Amino acid sequence: MKEKQEIAIKHLSSAKFLTSSQFVDLNLYKNRGDVTNALKQLLDAKRPLIGKKNFQPNPSYGKVESIYYLTKFGKDYLVNNLNYKSDQIKYVNKDIDLFLNDYDHRKQTIDFYIKLSQWIENIDGRIIFCNYYFDKVGNNRVKNKNKHVHALNRIELKNGDSFIPDIITLFSIDEREYLFLFEQHNGNSVIRLQEQLQLHLQSLSEDTYENKFGFKKSPRIAIVCENENVKNNAIKRLRQDKLFDNSHNFFIFKCNEELQQNFNENWSLISGEKVSFTQPKSKD
Repeated sequence: MKEKQEIAIKHLSSAKFLTSSQFVDLNLYKNRGDVTNALKQLLDAKRPLIGKKNFQPNPSYGKVESIYYLTKFGKDYLVNNLNYKSDQIKYVNKDIDLFLNDYDHRKQTIDFYIKLSQWIENIDGRIIFCNYYFDKVGNNRVKNKNKHVHALNRIELKNGDSFIPDIITLFSIDEREYLFLFEQHNGNSVIRLQEQLQLHLQSLSEDTYENKFGFKKSPRIAIVCENENVKNNAIKRLRQDKLFDNSHNFFIFKCNEELQQNFNENWSLISGEKVSFTQPKSKD
């Protein structure tokens, strides 16, 4: 296997799904055509290390990029040849019914992961784990319904409500650990975003993250909006919401365009103040 092919399957083991343009964003190949040519060998093998999902043009979406993913054979290669642990690897165990109606949201979620991972690598940090809303755990064959298949990121609240952040990630920089939750908000509904963040707010008031991850401090929630006006209107609305009066510093906002320009700088607090991604909160 060529070095870049091996790097490609390593990227898939953490991102789970990648398009050709995302491989280019990862600086692995110069253009999408190079990706197609380089990964063909891994796709066409008798035991293919990667799979590829193609999409038919859709009236709503038009033509979209194919999506690559790691297969069971790719997972086995990483375990047997590169000393990966099985539980560190994101792969697809069988052919999948992907997700055209969720295409943009899923791709943008992985875009955030790519920007995060590149930033952390550049400052010699380390991602301890990064899980997505589409990661599942459990087994429906067992009798205990609590152990049936469910979203790995599901957060249970004491009143019985639950929610699923798009990303939950723990990483370390200079021996300090940070827990972040991420939401990619698409569409124009400010009220829907406000209601979603009220669930996050409730989780901060409970022992949620210490119980689930052993993390004794409160995490920060990063929200990226598809539409800049929605971001600005949401911040204004949350500033007027008394429930958030003492929690402005736990939520940071950008829109998709701002995220592409600079990952670390110019996140907006509910107060309107601009901060960096990991700028310390006034309260932990």
